Amino acid sequence: MYIADLVNLPQAYWAAISALVVMGADVGETFKASRDRLSGTAIGAVTGGIFAFFGRRHLLWFALAVCATALLCEALKLKQSLRLAGVTVAVIMLTGDSPSPVPTMIHRFLEVSLGIVVALVISALPPRASEPSS
Repeated sequence: MYIADLVNLPQAYWAAISALVVMGADVGETFKASRDRLSGTAIGAVTGGIFAFFGRRHLLWFALAVCATALLCEALKLKQSLRLAGVTVAVIMLTGDSPSPVPTMIHRFLEVSLGIVVALVISALPPRASEPSS
């Protein structure tokens, strides 16, 4: 969250949430979860952004965006990314105060990406030797 605050990302908590969501027992597990989350976030941000231009916070456009996102994830064989893509569509279409969804799209992607990078770095660190018990 410190890094996200440092670069003025408005919802730094998404970086922390993303790091916790993708953190696995080892680098391989973290990498797979990170790949799925990053793919889902990218697809959801783009799809949500496109549909938000037509009807931000409008239930019909939101439903169409979620359906389009599901179809896109299915077509790209990214089933593990579908839930995260749907969440991102919701964040893009149902939040944000600016008239354009573009800032929300960019910020969401950057916040999640930052959390993923942090999780990957932490997972790649060598384990610390435990201290002998007395």
